[in-house]
Order: sequence, then C-alpha cells, then structure tokens
Amino acid sequence: MAEQPKPLNIRPRILYQVAKAAWEGKLFEQREEICRLVMQEFQDKATQRQVANQIRIAMGLDPHDDAAVLTEDDELALMGMGSEPVVVANPDACRSCPEGDRACEKACPVAAITRDELGRLRINYEKCIGDGHCVDVCDFGALAHKSQFVPLIEILRQRSHPVYASVAPAFAGQFGPNVTPGKLRSALLKLGFTDMVETALYADLITMKEAFEYDHFVQTETDFMLTSCCCPVWIKLIESRFPELIDRISPSVSPMIASGRVIKALQPEAKVVFIGPCVAKKSEAQLPDLKGAIDFVLTFQELATIFAAAGINIEDQPDEENAQASWGGRIYGRTGGVSSAVGSTLKALVPRRAENFKPVKVDGIPDCQKVLDRIKTGQLDANFIEGMACKGGCVGGPGRLIPPEEGTAYVNSYGSVSHAQTPVENPHVYAILARLGHKQLPELTGEGPMSVLLARKLTGNS
Repeated sequence: MAEQPKPLNIRPRILYQVAKAAWEGKLFEQREEICRLVMQEFQDKATQRQVANQIRIAMGLDPHDDAAVLTEDDELALMGMGSEPVVVANPDACRSCPEGDRACEKACPVAAITRDELGRLRINYEKCIGDGHCVDVCDFGALAHKSQFVPLIEILRQRSHPVYASVAPAFAGQFGPNVTPGKLRSALLKLGFTDMVETALYADLITMKEAFEYDHFVQTETDFMLTSCCCPVWIKLIESRFPELIDRISPSVSPMIASGRVIKALQPEAKVVFIGPCVAKKSEAQLPDLKGAIDFVLTFQELATIFAAAGINIEDQPDEENAQASWGGRIYGRTGGVSSAVGSTLKALVPRRAENFKPVKVDGIPDCQKVLDRIKTGQLDANFIEGMACKGGCVGGPGRLIPPEEGTAYVNSYGSVSHAQTPVENPHVYAILARLGHKQLPELTGEGPMSVLLARKLTGNS
C-alpha cells in the first residue's frame, strides 16, 4: 500500500517567522533565511516553490512560479494595505492531495474551486464569495489568505501614526479564559497601538440607524428589509445570486467601516486596524466605495501570532478596560445578535412598530441561500432578515481561535455585563454624535433618509 503524503500546512510556522523578522526590522534581510529554515525538510523543487509562496502570502503578496521569495517589484507592494484577491491558490501543493479527498471543493458552497486538466487547483473569482473556509480544510497549504501585517508592524515600530485597533464583538474569550478585554487592550497598547476601541460601539450606532430604516421601509405586510450589518459574504451572495433583492438591503455600512470612518473624521491622520475572525473583511475594506476607512485587517489568529513574535503574553498585562458598547452592540458577534439588537432598539425608539417586527436569523451559506430562495418566491413570513455566512455567526469565522459554541457563550457573557442594554441608553453613542454633528452621519454610516433623521433626533435638532 502506497504511503499517503503528509500534510504540508506550514502556514502557522511561516506566519510566526515572518512576523518575528518584521517585528525585529529584519524581514528583507531574513526572508531567504526563513525560506531555507523551512525548506531543510523538503528537497524537491516543487515543494520549495510552495514554501517560498507560503512566505509571500504571509507577507501579503501573490504566489508566483519561483523558488525565490521576492522579486524587484515586491518591496513597494509590501508597503500597501493589500490587494485582491485575498484568498489565493498555491497549486503546486495540490499534487500531494489524494484525489478522492478534495476537502476544499466540498467546503466551497458556490462551486468556485475546480481543477485544470493537470489536476491543479483553480479559483473562479467570479463565483467566489470570499468566506475563506476553504483555507481551513486544506491540509496541504494549497489555499491561503494573504496577510496584511508586514506594513502594519512597520508603522507600529516607527510610531509614525496614531493607530487604533477596532476589535470585533467576537473577540470575547478568543485569547483564552484568563484574557480580559482590559488585558487585551493593554497588550495592544504595548504593541504600539494608540488605543483599542470596541467595534460594537459602532454596531450600536448602526443598530439605531437600522431601527429607523425598518420604520421607514417596512410599511405593509409584504414589505421586508435585509440587514447589511456585519457580514460581507451575505451581501455578496445577494448581489451575485439574488440581484432582484438588492433594493431591499439596508443602506447602512458595516460596523467595521463605520468605526474607521468615525475615528478618521475625529482624527484624520489616524490608521485604523480591524481585528476579527473574518477573512472576507479583508476584501470588504478594499471595495471601491468603502476603501480608506480601514487601513489593515487582521484575523484573531494573525494577531495572536504577532503577540507571540513580539514576546507579549496577554495574560501578564494589566487589566485596563475602556468599556464602550451596549449589550446590543456586543452580541453582534453571534447568530441572531443583529436582529435581537435592532428589535430591542426598535422597542425603545418606535414602540408601536416593534409589535410587528418579525425577524428571521440564518447562518451558514447553504441555509442563507435557502432563505433567500424562500423570500424570492414569497414563502417567508418575516420582515427583517439577518444572514451570517459562518455557522454560529462571526464567532464561526475562519480566523477564530476557539470553537463557535465557546465563542457564542463568551459573547453572551460579555454582553451581559454591558453598562447599557441597548444603544439608546449608551452615552458613548451620544458623545460621538455630539462631536460629529448630524450633517456628517450619512457619509459615515451609509446614505439613506434615516441617517439624517437619526442624527437630528439624537442630537436634539429634529
């Protein structure tokens, strides 16, 4: 019986080596040394090319057909935010994958992964919705998502800009049971961040806006609204496969984008880094109409690697939390969080309309497609539809550190200790609006008639 090829998923090791060299300011000098260090185990040229490409992807670059890590044109590319596509294929690795065990093809819900006549992996980017779960199931390193931490580490080392970490609601519990939000904040400050903010605070702002949007758009029994919060894969799925439903999508931007826009409106020279479990956020940040709000996107896995490379033990840091968000904003990290937050906020803002609020929540791309089919054929009795591409919601994202079930429990627990139940009672929301004024809100949170109405109501200018 022929011996099965061993898995070659060396990404975690390479991420660490690249992050460590970048943190020490020696990445360009040590890039080939990293390659040699890993290649000592592998002798054939195809595998060596694969190792070089894994290093390139960890540096945020596209794979190429060379055993050398960098070419003359790559240094400039390393200084930028990143480039599309985010999920890339390293086809040489596919030679080791047993033909009957193509886990990546099975994991892709939209059949965007195929093989050419030589059996090499190909991604159809017209079909790909960028969820990134195919990367998780590949044991041979043939699929990866490009990292963005090389230029970020340089900015943190040089302290050339104020840098804010906008940390997704799903962060609770991700870095271990003994890592409190205050310890994570202190660890980020030690890395060189100016401060850590809860993306959940900006989810509060979007929640209030979507409550008003619901009141405006849902007037009859046949009206309904698709929330645009949180999940770029859900929105891309609608745009690509259900274009007739696009006009039912709320015009709100995601809390991630709102956080970057608000921070930069208050501090224009700032850099904003979104940290979460989602690979698709890397693509969302580069969309033409959203670009510029977020400078870099890191997954929880990538941030953990940077902490390790910098020698920072999060558990040893002082517990100095800067709590900002309500229960409603914090539960965005799990399935049903958005609809629960909007429903509770609707009761506080427009009580008479809350009586007819009929939400439905769905997670996982197959189930998202099913519910969209039911909407299309008029078989769904609901007027507010929340979709999440990952099972469990954001806590199930491919960049997570703990199982989705644990993540959900931590998110619920952290939400329960919030100083405010809904965004309506959150003084931090009013502080933002007081500093910005109602005229800036539409461009920061997404165009729509309720942007202006919300700001006027909350700032007393109605």
